[in-house]
Amino acid sequence: MSSRKKRPSRRPATMPAPRRGRAPEEPVVVRLGTPPELVASLPAMLGFVPEDSVVAMGMHRRGGRSRVGAMARVDLPPDPADTGSPDPAHTGAAETDRTLAAAVRDRLVRTEPDSLLVVVVSDAEPGERPPHAGLVDALTASFAAVGVPVTGAVWTARIAAGAPWRCYDDCGCTGTLPDPTGTLAAAETAATGRVTYASRAEVEAVLAADAAAGGRRRRGLVDDAHQAALTDRELSGLGAARRDLEAVRHAAAEIGRGVVLAEEELARLAVALCDPRVRDVCLGFAAGHDDAVDPDHARTLWTVLTRAVPAPEVAEPATLLAFASLDDGGGATLTVALDRAMHADPYHRLSRLLDSIVASGVAPGDVREMVAGAAAEAGARLAA
Repeated sequence: MSSRKKRPSRRPATMPAPRRGRAPEEPVVVRLGTPPELVASLPAMLGFVPEDSVVAMGMHRRGGRSRVGAMARVDLPPDPADTGSPDPAHTGAAETDRTLAAAVRDRLVRTEPDSLLVVVVSDAEPGERPPHAGLVDALTASFAAVGVPVTGAVWTARIAAGAPWRCYDDCGCTGTLPDPTGTLAAAETAATGRVTYASRAEVEAVLAADAAAGGRRRRGLVDDAHQAALTDRELSGLGAARRDLEAVRHAAAEIGRGVVLAEEELARLAVALCDPRVRDVCLGFAAGHDDAVDPDHARTLWTVLTRAVPAPEVAEPATLLAFASLDDGGGATLTVALDRAMHADPYHRLSRLLDSIVASGVAPGDVREMVAGAAAEAGARLAA
């Protein structure tokens, strides 16, 4: 399956699918036995259906099996084979492939994979080799330089039932994909409550700012809430933080009952979360670390605020939503929410910390422990 001309492994790969709420003692394991099963499972693992993408999956050996670790998905560059250029190497395509391969390598190598699997999704007609073979070769060379072999590389036109797939080797491996919604990975991720979106654009639309978020009225209400909070914190100290925390808890309960929050309350919540003492306690809500808050209600509240709060304050609920998504195994919601937070406030420390954690491949269970510790310490300070 790779450009090294190795036949595709039939040894099953596995992926962990954490359950909603408190972390289980053991991860749910999904077995992916063949290349088409692995490719068809990508939407469930990523959280959306990738198009015109290259997906690199770091594989980690555990006993006699391999486990899917960190993943990197990037948009495909133009394929020189489609340009009609008589000498694609002189178009700069080769350099683009090497640059992209190096970026993917730098993202995944810190997670110390034992090997790499590559999937290219491109609705183009294959020739002697599938589309974007140059990029696959560049990935193979880039990872070989750090001692990580590419043991499988597969092309598919699209991730849908019956779509053709083919490996990049000359072994002749080819076929059609099974129904992505019928895979074990899809069943397990659905059981955790994660949603698989039709595209990344759909995720971005779900979390996009609503029309009022950038309006003068919403901005004015948030500014007024900042001024009121400043006075309250100066006069009441920890008492102000405790009241803000209770306001967030109350809002989560109201959201759970289907109540639509008033604009004034949205503004107050936006400012309340700007207090690190409050926000750090809220980190644990979606992981079930606060008995007074339903995890699902917290996630819904962060989503509502991510759409409703203007920049730069939206960085706080967007980062909380990203943490909540990481607890459920990550996916597109995590990356889109993080992008939203860092774009809204380039100097926002917590979102950049989480981005570093995700990039380093830290296991979700380890992140849960970090979040639990931070939330407990913040709660203890407020209760003192």
